[in-house]
This record gives sequence, C-alpha cells and structure tokens, in this order.
Amino acid sequence: MGKFDKSMFRYLRDETARLPRKNKVWDFFGASVGIGKFIETVEGLSGYLQNLGIGKGDNVILCLGNIPDAIVAFYAINNTGAVANLVHPLIPSEGLKKMSENMNAKAFILFDEFYNKYEWLKKSDKPVILCRASDFLPRAFKLPYNLYIYNKVKDIEYSDRVVRFKDAIGKFEPKKVEICGDDIAVYMHSGGTTGVSKTVMLSNDAFNHLADNMIDLIGGGVDDSESMLMVLPLFHNFGLGVCMHTVLSAGGKAVMMPKFNPKGACRLLKRAGVTYMAGVPNMYAKMVACGKFKGKYLKKIKNCYCGGEKLSDEIKAAFEEAMAKSGNPIKLCTGYGLTEGGICCVNTMDIHREGTLGKPVKNNEFAIVDENNTFLQPMERGMIVISCNSMMSGYYNAPEMDEQVFFTDAQGKRWLKTGDVGYMDADGYVYFVDRLKRMVKISGVNVFPQEIEDCVNSYRGISKSCVIPYKEKGKTFLKLYIVTEQDVNADCEYLDGLRAHIGKNLLKYNLPKIIEAAKSLPLTQIGKVDFKVLQQLEDNKGND
Repeated sequence: MGKFDKSMFRYLRDETARLPRKNKVWDFFGASVGIGKFIETVEGLSGYLQNLGIGKGDNVILCLGNIPDAIVAFYAINNTGAVANLVHPLIPSEGLKKMSENMNAKAFILFDEFYNKYEWLKKSDKPVILCRASDFLPRAFKLPYNLYIYNKVKDIEYSDRVVRFKDAIGKFEPKKVEICGDDIAVYMHSGGTTGVSKTVMLSNDAFNHLADNMIDLIGGGVDDSESMLMVLPLFHNFGLGVCMHTVLSAGGKAVMMPKFNPKGACRLLKRAGVTYMAGVPNMYAKMVACGKFKGKYLKKIKNCYCGGEKLSDEIKAAFEEAMAKSGNPIKLCTGYGLTEGGICCVNTMDIHREGTLGKPVKNNEFAIVDENNTFLQPMERGMIVISCNSMMSGYYNAPEMDEQVFFTDAQGKRWLKTGDVGYMDADGYVYFVDRLKRMVKISGVNVFPQEIEDCVNSYRGISKSCVIPYKEKGKTFLKLYIVTEQDVNADCEYLDGLRAHIGKNLLKYNLPKIIEAAKSLPLTQIGKVDFKVLQQLEDNKGND
C-alpha cells in the first residue's frame, strides 16, 4: 500500500504517527483532545456504524456544521469504507428526504436540535445518530448551551434506532476493512462546472494528494503549536480538504468556529494563537472593518489564503495594511479551486503576482483551451482546464455530465473543464476572468459581468455590486446592482460619475443600461454575492 492508496483516516494516522499522542487535534472554545484519544474515539464510532450494517460503499448522510462531532463522524464513516455524504445542516426537510431516497442513504448523523423538523425520518426505519454542539464543549459553556436548546430537544424519543452521539462510541470493536485510494470517500454537492446542481464523487486518493500538495506548500509537517482557523464548512472542498484533512494530517490543530462573526474570529485568533487562516473575501473584509483586527497577536499568523470568489484590490490592501500596522507585513494570498478539483493554484509569499491566482501547486497542471479543446497560447482567453491528482472521480450517477467536463489530450492526459474563463501569462501565472455561464453577448460581443463588477468595485463608495443580463423587446441588456457605503448618497450625480468610470475603463458594450442601488444583496453560504437569486428575480419579472 502506497502513501496515498488508503483511506483518509489511515493516511491521517500514518502521517501523524511521528507525534506524541497527547498533541492536540482541535481547539473548540478552549476544549481539546489529543491524537491518541481522537483515534480511539473515531474507531469507537466506526465499530458502532459497522454494527448497524454500514459497510464499504454505503451512503451515510453527515449533516453537521463545524463541531468536533463532525470530524469524528467523518473519519469514522471513512474508516468503515462507507461514503460520507456531506450536506448543509440547514437543508429543508423535503430536500433531505429527496436526497436520501435518490441516493439510498443507509444512516444519518444530524444535529439533535434539528431532528424534530424531519417528520418523515422520525417515521422511518433508518438509523440516526444525533449530535449536540455541546458534546465537546468545556463545562463553562456546556450548561448554558444545553439550556438554550432544551425546548428543541426535550421531546426526542431515543431508541435502538435513534441514539445520542456519545452513546454510540465505544460499544463495538471496529473490524478491519480493506480500503483503496480510488474508493469513493465523499459525496459533495455542487453547482458544478455546468451550473446544474449535482453530486461530486471524490476519492480517498484525491483528498490524500490534496493534503500532501498543501503540506508541501507550507514546507512540510508541523505539530500542534501550529493551527488553522477552521471556519469554512466541511461540506465545501476548501473546508474539508484544507481546513480539516490537510491540517490534521500535517499534525496541526484545527481551531474550530461553527459560525463566523468578525469580532469573535478576532478573539479566537488571539486566544488560540492561530498561525494560518483560510477564508473568502467577505470574511477578511468584515474582520478588518470590525475594529478588532489589530494587536501583537497578529504577528503569529504565518499565512493567509483567500478563495471562493475574486478578491478585490481594496479588501486585499486593507487587510495587508492592518497586518503591517500590527508588525506582520504578510500578503493575503489568493488561490483557486473548485469542488471537482480541489485547491489547484495559489499565490504564496515567495511566488506572488498581484492580480493573479498564482501558480499551480505541486502535481497540478493548468492550460487554456478554446471550444474545440485546442490549447491556446499565453495571454489568449479561453476556458481554464486542469489536470491534477486531487481531481474528482466523476459525478454521481451522471455519466453524461462526465462526458461534458472531461477530455483526454493527444498524449493521453485527462483534463477537467472548470467552466471558468481565464488566461495564463508566459511565466505560468493564472488569471481569472469570469464563469463561462455568466458570459453575456451584447451586440455579438462577449461581455463578462465579473470584469464590470471589478471595475465598479474600484469606484469610490461601492461596497458590493452584481451585474445580470435582462431582455427587453428581444434584445439583451445589462442591469447593475450596487450597494454603497453608509455615507454615500447614490443620487443622479453619483450614478453619472459611475457610468463615466465604467465607460473610461471598459468597452461600451459593458455599460449597464440600468443601475439600481440596493441596501443589500443576497449572499451564498460562503459570503459571495448570489447572482443566481438576482437573475431569478429578474427572469420572474419578465414572466409576469
């Protein structure tokens, strides 16, 4: 068995075998557990799952946020050879029911406080393990939390089928299962490269290689004196692959934050001595703006990575200025990844070019192709494609979608189409332009909303923006939504200035016909402006 040809749990065990068993795996509001106890707990839950009949290839729905139970449960599922089906804990009841039926879920691991909303599950014969955020909390926090959720959980009827998380641990010895690297470890739900909701299948090998690639990026394994702020959710590739599996496999500590708030994050950085951060632009912007992102504690931070959406120059500059004032002049390093491919490209402190996504990480290749999959030259725009060892195995039960996104070149190398438009320079740095599905044709010219938004966001007083197309008498036009800062009045004079700014920097086809000021814009789960919601609202208007 090679270094990567094994389960994710086995990989973690092997990579951390060099460390003392007391070294901490996580920090959860000050509570922690050592590697030895962690492994014992994972194996204890694995034995329980096997006793339920869960085995290799079975689908176990894991519907939790960033709490220690989620880490234990994930690796326990993985240790049985089953597949962890990672689902947002706020999924509506009918959504979870439909998913479980379509994918033949064999068991559920859920928050106890949400269990009562799943009436259909309460009537089923499927085993359920209920977790509570206070399971691993320190005593000072445990009682207040339990009182807070008491009315939500007091009527739960526990049985042989419905059990508490802590009651499921240690009852049965785990049985050894032969698990290969190419066995599917994770089902992750994504909008995908074609914009249609789909389920991505990711193997043990993909996540083990991702961890190895990221560990190489920071110079090798560490110990629990190094830690990552774990605020990105496990049901996203970035959260699972980097903030959890990479950090724990490297020997570091995950400083867990179930729900992001900027002041709380700053307090956590200070108390836990966090050395690494990974997040989205909105997270960094809010931390800097809250007034608490300052002080000597910031000197401990070694690297900060940003992904999820394009990082604006303003957010990057504000973050780096705050860090410099605190005596730590590090850069906010942008990166690029996707559910189907993992983290593929990143700027580092040493290899860094402003305005780019950086260079491909170890074992990742990037290229730009046209609509015929012909490889383009430096600076030519086309679709970004990747070939890497952290790539998905394919989409669940959708071979026709696999055919749309995979192709093999003349040398037999397999490439994944990302659905993103970009280009590369002669030095190998990658530039992002926009999602291909967002591209709009105006008078036959390709227009990219992201470019317009970048231009708009550089104008004074703009905090957020979003461009969507709309139809009028059969012709396509652009509509721009803006959110201004509190002291800015978006009157006619201001909007005329904004139009002039766009006209000065972009071709005339990029000029929106309508500009609408809004108090706020809808956001996705990770804080990006959700253009799909705005587009749906606009499309509904056209159907009225």
